[in-house]
Amino acid sequence: MTPIYSQHIETIRARWPDVAQKLDDASVDTLHFEVIEKKTVTLTVNGIQLGSAYDPIEEAFHYRSLTEGSDYHVWGLGMGNVPTLLSHDQHASSIKVYIYNVALAKLVLSLIPQAWLNDPRFTLIVVEQSDSDINAHVASLTWPGCIIINADKAISRFSHQWLYFRMENRLFVAHANANYSHNDDKFLLIEEENKPLLKRLQSIDVYMLYPVEDAICIGAGPSLLSHIEELKHVYNRPNRPKFIAAATACRCLLEHGIKPDVVFAVDIDIPDSYIPYDIAKNTILVFASRMPKRIFQNWQGEKYYCHLAEHTYDRFAETLPVGFRPFAFGSVIHPLIHCTLMQGAKRVSFIGCDFGFPGDIIHAGMENDPNDPHTTMTERVENGHGELIKTSPAYRMFGTGVENLISAFPQTTFFNWSRMGAKIYGASYLNVSETYD
Repeated sequence: MTPIYSQHIETIRARWPDVAQKLDDASVDTLHFEVIEKKTVTLTVNGIQLGSAYDPIEEAFHYRSLTEGSDYHVWGLGMGNVPTLLSHDQHASSIKVYIYNVALAKLVLSLIPQAWLNDPRFTLIVVEQSDSDINAHVASLTWPGCIIINADKAISRFSHQWLYFRMENRLFVAHANANYSHNDDKFLLIEEENKPLLKRLQSIDVYMLYPVEDAICIGAGPSLLSHIEELKHVYNRPNRPKFIAAATACRCLLEHGIKPDVVFAVDIDIPDSYIPYDIAKNTILVFASRMPKRIFQNWQGEKYYCHLAEHTYDRFAETLPVGFRPFAFGSVIHPLIHCTLMQGAKRVSFIGCDFGFPGDIIHAGMENDPNDPHTTMTERVENGHGELIKTSPAYRMFGTGVENLISAFPQTTFFNWSRMGAKIYGASYLNVSETYD
């Protein structure tokens, strides 16, 4: 224990005793560090440089430039330059520093003075996979005040793989949002074409008046087919839950005699073959306001439009106002779940929400489309058995979006039907016979 660590741990023990205990218990034996002297001094740990050796202040300013607001969520320490910079920001209201690689944090706290630990605006949090409030912590990765220290992330890639994936999702979201802006001219044309037609239809605000107590939210992942017989059993029971499905799941459902109560469609490029027009008479369609007009015009049944709660819909929402805009995180499953929760659901189950490709299959009951950008399956994600399965950056991001929703509705109980797909934090694995019999 170094004198610097002794000073730090005294402060930490006074402010955050649980954090101090975890730091004291951590071992730094597996970490190899070297001092690097250039224009300034920094450290490398296991071959990864913790901060700039030339202009650490400019590096810290760059991190802060990627944020918005006055509430900060800093994941990792690096050399401590980002927290130090934020401690000098008079406009910063609160700064939460998340420690997930405790051994790495202990090493830094043993070698580098961190005066910000005395700042009352700071909160130091140790994040562990088994935490009961893990979803609330991880949700901050998508907030505008989030800063992810690259060095900590890189060092922890294999030791904290479950978290590394979610941090990578943050970067993917920023990239995806930038790409959306390139389609603005296309979006404007659709909005001008759809607006007079949508004015004659009812909005999501009317649909939200339907109460929901218990719901099964159905995606098109390959686990849907694996559990289809169990799903049929529940479907044929009296007083069953609401069956609310993504449009892409309907082909598989209908082939097995299951007609969902509600179908959601938000992808403006969705083929007509995925829209179950034959069941429109007794099924509700909820669709995004930028869907091709042929989709909602050909739906001869109850239907409601919505503006998704993402910035590219803001203009349309101003010209055609609605009261509620469902959460959007890249997939139809997010507005589907968000609406269900806002309708009062106390129990929500997921089936076909795999966010990965068990057996290298993308959608249940369908051949993989070679033109689908996800067929590359370049990433990995942990499934319910603790195994790594193939996925894509987008699908992994979709899973994080669902976990964010779970964290926002602690009063609701969430279940996952299958261990085949990605593990969803906050959703327990369901025993169908015990839950529905």
